[in-house]
Amino acid sequence: MALPKNIQSQVKQAVFREASSFGYGECGRIESGQFIDTLVDTPEVGGVLISYMEKEKVRTYIKDGILNAYTKKLTKEALSASTPEETISKVYGETAQIIQRGTGKKSGLFVLRSESGTIYVLSGGTVLKWETALRKALDIISNEPKLTINGTLPSICLKLSLSGQALTDADKKQIKNAVGAVGVKVIFCGV
Repeated sequence: MALPKNIQSQVKQAVFREASSFGYGECGRIESGQFIDTLVDTPEVGGVLISYMEKEKVRTYIKDGILNAYTKKLTKEALSASTPEETISKVYGETAQIIQRGTGKKSGLFVLRSESGTIYVLSGGTVLKWETALRKALDIISNEPKLTINGTLPSICLKLSLSGQALTDADKKQIKNAVGAVGVKVIFCGV
């Protein structure tokens, strides 16, 4: 039996409310699993869903269908909490203006130029997929030779959302060291 749109919306709102109250964006893997188990047993979430799907599918639906959307919402909010101009100013201490914005699969990618003519590529993503954010930045540099001025490559900064990830200071240091080895800067945002 298909889940009606109004029921989907009602359950989604209940899960989002509970996730916010619980601090789902800040919890680790074990706490996340326990939270999902609680939602499965909650009458307004699992109790409603069991009427429309097999019990084994309720947990998967909550995790993959609703909580992934919640985490994406947190990520989007974290990445948009400061402008690209503010991020470049904070990381490099320079004023820069956006000259190009990525769209579609390249959303979260910005090219900026400072008053001194320096080109910056700012690529946003999650800490879990920081390599994807780096690849987007490298792709635009390799596909657009006009971004390299007098043989000087643009400076790359990754803006990574912590939402939905339990990250230690050692984890952050590891990412910074890894990308720093090739001259890339990182700034973390979110929870």
